[in-house]
Amino acid sequence: MGRPADNTDPTTGSAQGGALWAWFKGTGFYRSHLHDYNLAASRFWLVLALTGAVAFGYNLVGLTRLPPGELWEVLGWAALAMLAAAFPIQIPRSKLSVSTSDAVLFLLLALHGAPAAALTAGVEAYLASSRSSKRLTSRVGSLAAATIGMTVGGTLFTLLAPPLQGLGFAQPAAHLAALAVGALAHFAISTWALTKVIYLKRQLSLSWDEWLSSVGWVGALTLVSAMLAGLLSLNAQSFGRAAVAVGMLVMGLSLALLRTHFRQQIVEHEAQEARVTAAELEAAHNQKRFHAAFTHASIGMAIVAADGKMLQVNQALCQLLGYSAGEIQQRSFRSLLHAGDASLLDRHVAGVSSRHEDMFSTELRCIGAHQRQTWVSLHCARFDDDATADACLIFQLHDITSRRHAEGELHHIAYHDSLTDLPNRNCFLERLQATVERSRTDQRCSFALMYLDLDRFKIVNDNLGHAAGDELLKEVARRLSVCVRPRDLVARLSGDEFAILLEETSNQQDVLALGHRVLAALELPVSIYGTEIRPQVSIGITFSDLGYRLPDEVLRDADLAMYKAKADGKGRIAMFDTSLHEQLGHKLQLEADLRHAIGEGQLSLAYQPLFDLDPYRLNGFEALARWVHPTRGPISPAVFIALAEETGCIQALTAWAIDEAARQLAVWRCEAPESAALVMHVNVSGKDLSHPQLVPHVAEVLRRHGLPAQLLTLEITESALMEQRELAMRSLAELGALGVKLGIDDFGTGYSSLAYLSTLPFDCLKIDRSFVIGMAKSQQNVEIVRTILSLGRSLNKQVVAEGIETHEQLQRLKDMGTPIGQGYLLSRPLNPTQVRDLLREPRLAPQ
Repeated sequence: MGRPADNTDPTTGSAQGGALWAWFKGTGFYRSHLHDYNLAASRFWLVLALTGAVAFGYNLVGLTRLPPGELWEVLGWAALAMLAAAFPIQIPRSKLSVSTSDAVLFLLLALHGAPAAALTAGVEAYLASSRSSKRLTSRVGSLAAATIGMTVGGTLFTLLAPPLQGLGFAQPAAHLAALAVGALAHFAISTWALTKVIYLKRQLSLSWDEWLSSVGWVGALTLVSAMLAGLLSLNAQSFGRAAVAVGMLVMGLSLALLRTHFRQQIVEHEAQEARVTAAELEAAHNQKRFHAAFTHASIGMAIVAADGKMLQVNQALCQLLGYSAGEIQQRSFRSLLHAGDASLLDRHVAGVSSRHEDMFSTELRCIGAHQRQTWVSLHCARFDDDATADACLIFQLHDITSRRHAEGELHHIAYHDSLTDLPNRNCFLERLQATVERSRTDQRCSFALMYLDLDRFKIVNDNLGHAAGDELLKEVARRLSVCVRPRDLVARLSGDEFAILLEETSNQQDVLALGHRVLAALELPVSIYGTEIRPQVSIGITFSDLGYRLPDEVLRDADLAMYKAKADGKGRIAMFDTSLHEQLGHKLQLEADLRHAIGEGQLSLAYQPLFDLDPYRLNGFEALARWVHPTRGPISPAVFIALAEETGCIQALTAWAIDEAARQLAVWRCEAPESAALVMHVNVSGKDLSHPQLVPHVAEVLRRHGLPAQLLTLEITESALMEQRELAMRSLAELGALGVKLGIDDFGTGYSSLAYLSTLPFDCLKIDRSFVIGMAKSQQNVEIVRTILSLGRSLNKQVVAEGIETHEQLQRLKDMGTPIGQGYLLSRPLNPTQVRDLLREPRLAPQ
């Protein structure tokens, strides 16, 4: 075959067809209505429209042949069909709708023939298409297809009914069968023709399978409508046209209810779709907001998979750890943690993953670039990620390194002594609490506690100042820390008190050996501000085998042992035993009894005479306190005076003694005027001198009893004076201004008195009895006594030798020029009645 000419139509293959197509495309009708139709679609549509016009005219002519009465009935049914077509039933969840007029159309066919049904079907299709499309081609195509389909279907219905009856079908069955065939023909022609136009426009080939799959459900509804119309028409033949009207009314109501039901479902579906759409839109917005918040957050964030790998990280986390996103993404988050914190995170994550917890917060150490450690506050919550099957976790990390460092410093301050940097009392008690608990549950966990108190620390503070005392405490702390094992705890409890907690002690001998090492280490001299000082401590020790339950019990017993060490002479070690509790109980009871004794007049004074040795005569008395307990009998002055100083009631005792001694001397002066020059010595403590009420009390006592101030001598021991020297200086000066004489008792037993003797306002020195008694045993004691006498003469101080018990002592003292003496050889302490007898003796000579 040759090649066709250029003006040959590609579809028809003829030049005449191509020219006709070109002319048709140039018409106004094409440009207005068929501009998107190709040649095949245009040709098919034209054929469909022309055929439909012929069928419409043919049926119109047939309709005019009906009687006028029947024609009006046809018009009524047609109007009903148009009304039903105006209310199609929308199929829920689809774009399809079902016309309710099909049953009326097939009823017209059954009752009035094909022309009436075909014309009504065409007009109904035109009106229905007008509601859904504004294009003339769609309206005309729908009218033509419906008219042609009903014309063919009606013709088949008319032609098939008689033969079916001839084949043996009953008239109702033949009627229904013929009507079904006609309905199927109407459905097939009308739907195929319209579908064919659409496929031709798209240049697609329409197969029977595609056609049936898209419109098969319409055929099923058409058959149902035809069967309903057939049943109504048979009822009309049997029961009259009124039965048809009733049937149509019932069917109309049913269809109306069905339409209402479907419309409600459509409304609900549309509302649900609107909610879904809104939710999807909100989810999309939330996703955008989350992404923006995640990306631009100022705190580090990471999305972590169930296996611990980081799926996504933000820039803040990269900056926090010093890594780039590529370096840590897909890396296990656990690998960024300090080894000691990884297991803690695992436990928390397990709780969230198993849904035992919704979220958690904790503080961890992260190891960043260059092994830099960063403390972070980590908050974790579940995160449902559509991209993964398992739920993820979202981590939020906030840098708290500065806060942790500050807390560490505060913790150190709270649990360490600011001066020595040793653990303080709070820290020590917490550690001791844990140790006691561990020892209770496991007998193998033994421990020991050493309680240490510096001896004579107050003297260093008072003489060299608090700065020197602080330096001494720091040196003691350093030496203690060097002596112990690394696992032992050295703490400063308060002031000059320290404690050492020794855990895992093997035996008591090892603890004692450590105690002796501590004593030896502390006794080494240390130079502080140019002064050489030898620290000395008293140590009390207790052990866990006593079955302690509370840390306070341990401290109490170690403290008791320490006080026993001090009482035994200081600078030594004492072990706790249960007898100390009994001693403490006796001491507490004695303390209570002493307070009652002072207030209730149980105390008394004994008076030991002082004598001028050459010429021999009575010089005065020393008032000595005596306590006869109602149940315990006489209590040694060394016991109850020390107890009074320790418990703080020494001021009351001293005030009473001064008042009673002054009163008694005033009485004796009145009874024996020749004894008007006798003096009275009363002992006071260093704490008395530091009390602001001492001087006013002495002045008031002298005034009240009319006693000259120079007859009262207040004695203070040398050691007590050195401990209270700074505080006592004002009181000493004020007493001297009153005219009261001042004496140093037990002179020579101190260690620094000579350095201050020339500056202190004292009038009398008492040689300690130990030197007097020791003259017979040691020439050194003789020289000490001689030196004190020489010192007293050169400083114009009165010297008294006490403790004279033998004639040899008396004679030697007289030979050395001792002016005044006292002792059992001269006279024992006397009660007031005995003193009166003494004052009556004409000559006072020793027996």
